[in-house]
Amino acid sequence: MAAAAVRHRTVEANGISMHVAEAGPTGATAAAVLFVHGFPELWYSWRHQMEHLAARGYRCVAPDLRGYGGTTAPPEPTSYTVFHIVGDLIALLDALGLPQVFVVGHDWGAIVSWNLCLLRPDRVLALVNLSVAFTPRRPAEKPLDYFRRACGEDYYVCRFQEPGFEEEFTSLDLNRFFKLALIVKTTSTESAMSLTKMRANKKEITLPPWLSEEDISYLASVYAKTGFAGGINYYRCFDLNWELMAPWTGAKVLVPTKFVIGDGDLLYHLPGVKNYIHKGGFQKHVPMLEEVVVIKGAGHFIQQERAQEISDHIYNYIKKFHKGVSAPKLSKL
Repeated sequence: MAAAAVRHRTVEANGISMHVAEAGPTGATAAAVLFVHGFPELWYSWRHQMEHLAARGYRCVAPDLRGYGGTTAPPEPTSYTVFHIVGDLIALLDALGLPQVFVVGHDWGAIVSWNLCLLRPDRVLALVNLSVAFTPRRPAEKPLDYFRRACGEDYYVCRFQEPGFEEEFTSLDLNRFFKLALIVKTTSTESAMSLTKMRANKKEITLPPWLSEEDISYLASVYAKTGFAGGINYYRCFDLNWELMAPWTGAKVLVPTKFVIGDGDLLYHLPGVKNYIHKGGFQKHVPMLEEVVVIKGAGHFIQQERAQEISDHIYNYIKKFHKGVSAPKLSKL
């Protein structure tokens, strides 16, 4: 994607400054797509989808979320609840003059997007979420108790609860870290985001065709400046979110939805997840779930690994909700 095709600016929203990347038309009449990234990522994870949809007439908006990249990172872990993040996105849409948008989320961005749809369905035309299925609030068990029971104390979500754990990243070669984090597939909770295993891994790393040294350098350079505390603080709010979301116990996501996951994604192999997705539980809590797609051989960072496939899945789903958008005619070579 040509650098000139992406526009960058800072938007004041919800008391913080948000770095926002945009592509496509700028007018208020264009249908807009809000892209919500996960950990350890940035707006940049959506570069392929932004190019694809911008070329088809959509206004693409991809912020760095609170705590990431060029967006303000409050120091207090309690400043990263889903209410803060959803509040940021609503304020961003207001600042951009966007009353309704299509939403596309991945990883933590998927969690945020589920909650955006739960709390403000009036702002969402349709949702395409990747990798993380909607999980209803379980009154009898806090999220961290579940992770400790199902995955063990060494699971990265549990390790991230340790005060100061973000300092563990300072001793890493960030270029190597991002290579390992993005391309190593595992269905073992013991290996996922394990900094100990990453340090012990001395093998030469060959990048796959879908990832370049330039991509890695961009991520490493940004995180070298910002650190990892902001992203880790999302994990530290799991139980606080559980407490705050008590009034929404039993609430359903009432937005037209498509869900995509790779069968090589660790999150697809957590205890009970496959049964939940495929045997009615997911549909029960997301009644307007229209499609579930499992992509064979794909890992967690699916929008980068299978960029064209994911771009097509998004476009083919959202286009039916907005008949006014059509692909421009392309000249023949």
